[in-house]
Amino acid sequence: MNRRRRGANARHKEEATAIARNMIQLAVSTAGSDLDLAKEQAALARRIMLKFNVRYSWQLRRFYCHGCKGLILPGVNARVRLGPSKMLLVTCRDCGHVNRKSLRQA
Repeated sequence: MNRRRRGANARHKEEATAIARNMIQLAVSTAGSDLDLAKEQAALARRIMLKFNVRYSWQLRRFYCHGCKGLILPGVNARVRLGPSKMLLVTCRDCGHVNRKSLRQA
């Protein structure tokens, strides 16, 4: 019985990941016309990922501000700059938090 339950949990986690990825893609495509709806969709996707303990991949994590946990889209509600020492700086216009990503190759 434990094996079946563990398999079911893994299946639920995979489904939650797929649903969250689709919700974020919808939010990104909707953001140009209706930013409030896009923010609600991204918040729902984040709640799904938190409930099922799904880790954010870089493709999903880059759409969230680390300060206010809201949807962040370059050009819509974020400013993108190339900082010193090959650092990508994404500034959230909602809360002002600067999200940094190193562009150095290891």
